[in-house]
Amino acid sequence: MKRNFLTILAPVLFCLVSCTEKLPVTDSGTRGNYTVRFDTSASKAIDPDENILHDINLFVFNEYGVLEEKIYVENYTEAVTSGGIRLTLVRNCTYDVYACANTGYAVNAATVVELMSARHYIAYPDDYRNGLPMSGTCRFTAGKDDIVDVPLVRLFAKVTICMDRSRLDDDVEMNVRSIRLGNCPKYSTIFSRNAIADTDGFFPAGFIRTESEVDILNTMDFDGKSGEVTLYILENMQGELLPGNTSESMKYFPDGDARSDYCSFAELSIEYLSPAAYSVPGEYLIYRFYIGTSPADFDVCRNTDYRVTISPSGDGLGEDGWRIEHDGMAGRVESISLNYSSLRMNYEGESVRISAYTEPENIGEDMLFWSSSDEDVASVSADGTVTAVGEGECIITCSSSDGTVWDECEVSVKMSPYYMKVYPGNFIRCKRGDDITVSCDYFPPDTEFDIGMEELEYDKARGIYDYTLGSDGRSVTLHTKAKGSGLLYMETGYPVNTAEMIVIVVD
Repeated sequence: MKRNFLTILAPVLFCLVSCTEKLPVTDSGTRGNYTVRFDTSASKAIDPDENILHDINLFVFNEYGVLEEKIYVENYTEAVTSGGIRLTLVRNCTYDVYACANTGYAVNAATVVELMSARHYIAYPDDYRNGLPMSGTCRFTAGKDDIVDVPLVRLFAKVTICMDRSRLDDDVEMNVRSIRLGNCPKYSTIFSRNAIADTDGFFPAGFIRTESEVDILNTMDFDGKSGEVTLYILENMQGELLPGNTSESMKYFPDGDARSDYCSFAELSIEYLSPAAYSVPGEYLIYRFYIGTSPADFDVCRNTDYRVTISPSGDGLGEDGWRIEHDGMAGRVESISLNYSSLRMNYEGESVRISAYTEPENIGEDMLFWSSSDEDVASVSADGTVTAVGEGECIITCSSSDGTVWDECEVSVKMSPYYMKVYPGNFIRCKRGDDITVSCDYFPPDTEFDIGMEELEYDKARGIYDYTLGSDGRSVTLHTKAKGSGLLYMETGYPVNTAEMIVIVVD
């Protein structure tokens, strides 16, 4: 493992005064040179980029907690190239060294207490612009020309995921489309245990890898195992939240449990296909599991390598340490039959709903896909409603979401002329005591139709006639009572859009 070193030079006067004022020095006035080195090999994770040291914050406290040195090295590589920076301290004094790397800025702290509460924030979940942030501490008693090793550990945990498909049934296909690390912390305390206690401390979407970034999980070697995908997440120590005897198959929270808002998890979106079910296009089978070192533990520890192997068995839909969300899943449709094999439509806007009968029954509408071969002739909605658009012929198809079964209906649209006619006419003369029926005929037949009730009620109040509306909704019978004249109003809506006024004269 590559080791990284830093040599620091600082004034000696401050060190001497601080130490001799509070502690007798056995070798008073003698100076020693000390090289402070930073060793990144303590990390349990292995990745070439994980050992990069970009910048260093160094704090040196004497045994009374007084800050002796505070140094920020903005360019660690440049400092090492130029021979390093030497730190001169008083021999036989005990010092505590605190160091953090790759923050990208000078950490502001003057006491150990301030250091313990200092936080490092990241701009986005995979913010590694300066390398992985690290921290480390050590205590030493100054001898002569000592080398001080400070082990640095990463504030991030490493999560390595692979798939083992060896136990899946032969006719089951599972294709990983993305991985998401959810509840990713936005910050970490640099030198102390980090636990996010506020939902505002997490990135809403987390860290997502998709498409080609996860393709290696869809490869298989001779024993059914895939390649690996590695992700990083800041420490989030939530502790043991489930009973100590929790089994691996039970490590998840019930729906609505508030603890699920604070514990970090990995989530796989998977395209799924089996003889019994499949994932709806654009949606996926979701595998979610919480990171931790045991079935009851939800600690995501810094500088820890979590290796997770997803090993589904049988149809792959059983939960085993993960939680499966089936919202994007549908049962396989065995057959589809439409109640129309052909339709003749006569005017623009005419609509007819086609019913689909499936086996098995009660397949949801969202599991069927409707399409038209020519949207300029007729369109079709998600519930099978066909609407005429223009003259011509097209085919309406209803298929299962996976496209394995379907049925078709031929649609012909030939526009007929629109009209509205009133009978017996627009001027009617009659005598008292006569019953006169006025009706309207129009095309298309499902056009909205209205009889002017205001006019009928007005003439009724004047005593000219009483009336009875026809059961067909298109006519009215007038029972004449007195001499006079009245008006009858009839109107059709779209697409006819015509109105007729009928004059009634009673002698």
